[in-house]
Amino acid sequence: MAFEIVHLEKEVFSGEKVEIPEFNPQEGFSKMSEIKSAAFEKYADGSKNYVGINAAIEGKQNYIVAKSGDGNGVISFEVPEGDYAKFVTEETERTAIDNFIGQTYGEVMQGGQYDLAGNFNLEDLREDKFTIYIPVNSK
Repeated sequence: MAFEIVHLEKEVFSGEKVEIPEFNPQEGFSKMSEIKSAAFEKYADGSKNYVGINAAIEGKQNYIVAKSGDGNGVISFEVPEGDYAKFVTEETERTAIDNFIGQTYGEVMQGGQYDLAGNFNLEDLREDKFTIYIPVNSK
């Protein structure tokens, strides 16, 4: 699985959040994927100018459906300036996308050149294809 390292500028997103369960290998991604799909349908109304942010907030896993800028909902989240591992997939089905996300983390951690640099990732749904950004630091 190929990825590239890109530099992103700081960007603030705001929107709505839902709590998602931590990954349970025995259950797979289906429950988490179901919650994410429902949140996107409810808050994004099928619009392509949203992102999804998977983030640990106050010790709980959350999925934030947001637009760039402040004032678009009850929560704001700042994606800091820095280097990110960028992965792109043709997948469109939510469970397959969440499987893909799991594989991206394995790819970054097994590659040996980068460490994870945050407790979040950015699903950029504004792109033509599903794009995920994972914050990284060079080792």
